[in-house]
Amino acid sequence: MNTLTVPHWRAKAACSTADADLFFPDPDTPQERIDQAKQICASCPVKQACLEDAIRRGESEAICGGLTGRERRSVVALDTGRRLRRPGRASARQLAVKHGAHLLVALVEWKMSVQQVAESLGSTPMGVYRAYLLLVPPRPGLVRNKKPSRIEELLRTSKETLRSLERRGLSHSEIGVVLGAVLNSENTPLPQSMVSAALSVLRQREEGIRRLSKNGVDGLERLQAEEMRVLRECGAGLSVSDVIALEGDAIVRLHRNGSGLTLRDIAAQLGLCRETVRKAYLEMTSDQQVVRDLTQDEMGEAA
Repeated sequence: MNTLTVPHWRAKAACSTADADLFFPDPDTPQERIDQAKQICASCPVKQACLEDAIRRGESEAICGGLTGRERRSVVALDTGRRLRRPGRASARQLAVKHGAHLLVALVEWKMSVQQVAESLGSTPMGVYRAYLLLVPPRPGLVRNKKPSRIEELLRTSKETLRSLERRGLSHSEIGVVLGAVLNSENTPLPQSMVSAALSVLRQREEGIRRLSKNGVDGLERLQAEEMRVLRECGAGLSVSDVIALEGDAIVRLHRNGSGLTLRDIAAQLGLCRETVRKAYLEMTSDQQVVRDLTQDEMGEAA
């Protein structure tokens, strides 16, 4: 007689005390119910083991590891494609052009780590981060520390023109000629490859935003809110300029609110390097007395 062996990790699963029907959605199940199940998965200590087990078993219906059956099949298909490709690493441009919408959804909706996305798409964490910069325009007022690529700059300055010229039926080489006359004094046409890549990135961006827009929340806002996490996870670390741009207001606010938080406390709360927070704070407040001066003790603690 065969006996069923239950994996040891299942006893720790967050769903063990939840409504089991929640994790077996029908085609007509409201998205709100699916999101509810995914929220339980998000805090599960054995989420990764559950996901790997579901992929191994070919589970097609249940929500496991925070992904529906359709989402898992997409991940498996991409991973299979990666392993069949010739050795090498996909560049940020290749990721954004070919897999941009999937990359964005995987990072934000499925809560995959940058490392997991990089592995599934055959790239590196830094490649994922740079693809993210291509796909996601910065929040208003945010100046990124990384110099924008030519495609980023083209989308920033000429996004609507690109759309308009393509709708008029111009070829990509013709669009390059028109934009070259507008953007540079030498009238040098933009390379067709650049125009094609920019339009592909724009389509991937719009599809990703569409798929992430739900429950009254704009998909672009969800993407922009993830920028710091993506930057941290890519392994490049945060410069003082990054900290000021991404968390400067929060650092000043937390230090001013009378709660007694030191810069060490604030750094820990935000998950940042203490020394980077200290330098950012000093740079933000050196020319204006918007907050009280640091005490000697706080300077020592921050260091």
